Amino acid sequence: MSGKRFLNPGGWYFGGGDLRVETLLGPCVSIVLWFPEVRKGGMCHFQLPGKRRVTEHARDLDGRYGGEAWIWLKQQTRVHALNLQDAEVKLFGGSRSLNNPGSSMRQEIGAQNIEFVERLMEETRVRVVGRDLGGDGYRYLRFDLATGEVWVRRGGALNIKALEEMQ
Repeated sequence: MSGKRFLNPGGWYFGGGDLRVETLLGPCVSIVLWFPEVRKGGMCHFQLPGKRRVTEHARDLDGRYGGEAWIWLKQQTRVHALNLQDAEVKLFGGSRSLNNPGSSMRQEIGAQNIEFVERLMEETRVRVVGRDLGGDGYRYLRFDLATGEVWVRRGGALNIKALEEMQ
């Protein structure tokens, strides 16, 4: 392996070669695109569904927002002369990072991100071949651009009650 690239929230990457793209997710979501025929792919790490309506040809995109990260991935697909319908798509994240008894998942950012990305994939009609969404705790992702494989390591959620007791 020649290298790795870590994506912070709002980060994205698209390319090929002998590289691993990694990120750490809680309520954030990553969309992973893989084009097996040409061995290229992309990944984004977004924090919130969207803040504004953005056109498909926008240049000043903010990767912290799912709508804009998705537009960037689609733009990269076109730049690399690829057809989005040929992509294998995998979705990760949207968990509860803090275990708070009595909180409603509907009110949480992770749930909003999951709802957004699932609706986006349905509207776009791309081929989603893998999902690891929701639940508790964090996910550490590693996307191998040489093979298209994605590894996930999970960790537990922080317990709010235990944190309060420690203070």
